[in-house]
Formats: sequence, structure tokens, C-alpha cells
Amino acid sequence: MIAITVDVGTTNSRIKVIEDGKILATASTKVGIKDVAITGSQDVLESGLAKIVFEGLEKADRQIAEVEYFAASGMITCNLGLMELPHRISPVSMNDLVNGIQKKEFSWLENKPFYFIPGVKNAVDMPSMDTLGQIDVMRGEEVEAFGIIEICKIKGPALMILPGSHTKFVWINESNEIEKCSTTMLGEFLHALVNATILSSSILPNLITEIDEEAINKGIAFELENGVTKSAFAVRLMDIMLDTTPNERANFLAGALICNDINPKIISDIKNKYHHIYVGGSSPLKGIFKIALKAKGINDADITVLTDDITDQAASTGALTMVEHLRAN
Repeated sequence: MIAITVDVGTTNSRIKVIEDGKILATASTKVGIKDVAITGSQDVLESGLAKIVFEGLEKADRQIAEVEYFAASGMITCNLGLMELPHRISPVSMNDLVNGIQKKEFSWLENKPFYFIPGVKNAVDMPSMDTLGQIDVMRGEEVEAFGIIEICKIKGPALMILPGSHTKFVWINESNEIEKCSTTMLGEFLHALVNATILSSSILPNLITEIDEEAINKGIAFELENGVTKSAFAVRLMDIMLDTTPNERANFLAGALICNDINPKIISDIKNKYHHIYVGGSSPLKGIFKIALKAKGINDADITVLTDDITDQAASTGALTMVEHLRAN
């Protein structure tokens, strides 16, 4: 059986061609929901998705006629996407997401079943400035979280940390439901500092070439004493006043920013209940998170840094598992 998973983000979209659980090919495009916002038309998203679907099928040496269905998640279900779906409100189980899936057909995909998986938002009784810290949403990471649960056979309570452009902290309760989530702009903040500030001359565009644990720990210690914005400028001082390399400076900065992301509330939750931590997302940020957790006193928790193979499969595994549950009932 061939299925195609579709992940639409704000700026990029990606598909995977999967046969019997094996990823045969991937394809991506720099087209996302922002392009719909700019043009005022969904045509740009539809044409972008069609292009990478047929590109992926060509790479896999397969035909559209062989595709059983599509499973889509991410920003494709927002108000600018191809089918707007309301967020499921936490706590959210896999079955809750399955029950929220909607199906549509598109002539440009030969009317193959196209399943849309909803996102998740935190349950907040009265959204206001007073409850702003409790408010959060996700579209796409929910399938990744349940994919990780499926692959790693996780039994909650557990905390998942999914670094990326937007880093997600996802709390899994005893019933393996998404209890809540919290988002930071870690990846975008790093990118902006390196590409749009004075630090662009102090750090290489590709940021970290290899993990430097000593530099990471120095960044963590400096942030704890001086704060995150002072830590950022310290990178400039390391460049002009000290004998340091771009890689050392990048590790220092990443350590400082990640240290800032792991706030006291997260530390308290880990120590009180969420003793099992799974760090996914992209390398090398996931490795730095483990170092930062240890530096902030998380020594008695079970910290698992997921392999690149698991993180690559997680979202598609979660999406396909949900759609298969729906189709079986």
C-alpha cells in the first residue's frame, strides 16, 4: 500500500511517499501558508503541493494511481489552508484526533482520499493577559508526538521537547494524552540573530559545525548569571576580544538560548512528575537540550535523545496511524 503524508508549514511544505511503512521518497518546496496570505489565493499552495507530490512519486518510481490516500497535517488545516479544522482542546488522545479528521478530494490529485488531521490547543477557560502563559497551539507537532509514542512505546507521564524553528514542549499525561504544549521561537531567534544582527560576522551561516560541550556549558553559565540578551552580545565580544572560533561562539549562543528556553516551570514539572524526557526535532539542537537540562540540575530524570531515524519517521508514523484507525472503523 502506498500513502503520501503532507506537512504544510508557514514557509515550507514537505511530502513523503510511504509504502508498507517504508519511506520511499521525500520532496519539499518553499511554499507555505504565508504564500496564501500574500497572494490571497490557495492556488499557489495547491500548485506547490501538486509539484512535490509528483516529484516524490517520480523519485519513488511510483504512479498516482497506486496511491491509496493522503494524510495531511500542519498549517494546511488553518484558516488559510485547504480545509480549516478547529483545534482539538487538551487533553487530547490519539482517538480525539482521529475523530476530528475530515476527508476531501482534489481533482489535481485524481480525487484520491485526502485526510486532514486537526491541531491541538491548550484548554484555557478565560483567555486573557492574565492567562497568556497558559495559552498555546500546535498544528503538525501532534502527529509527531503520537508518532514518537508509537515508535518508542512510551507510557506517560512524559515530556517531549521538539526543537525546530518553533520549539515545542509537549506534556504527555498518564493516559498518553497531550496534556498541554508550550512554544518558543528558539530556531527563528537563532536564525534572526545570525542573519539580521551584528552577530552575522561572528557566526557562520550554518551555525554549529560540531557539538562543543565546553562552549555550550559556558553559554549556559553566562546566561544564568547575565540573561539572554547580554549573552547574545557576549558572542560579539568573544569574536573581537577573545581567541575563539565561529563554532565555539555558535555553541555558546545556542547553550545560552536553550538555557533560557528551559524555564523554572518546566524544571518544576520535570522534578515533580515528568521524569521521562524525550528530545526530538533537529540536530544538533536536540543534543544541546540534553546538556542544558543536566546543567540546570535535571540529573535524576531519564533523558532520551531520539535518533535522527526516529525523528524523521515520527510525523509520518503518527499521521498514518491515525488515518488507518479512521479507515478501519
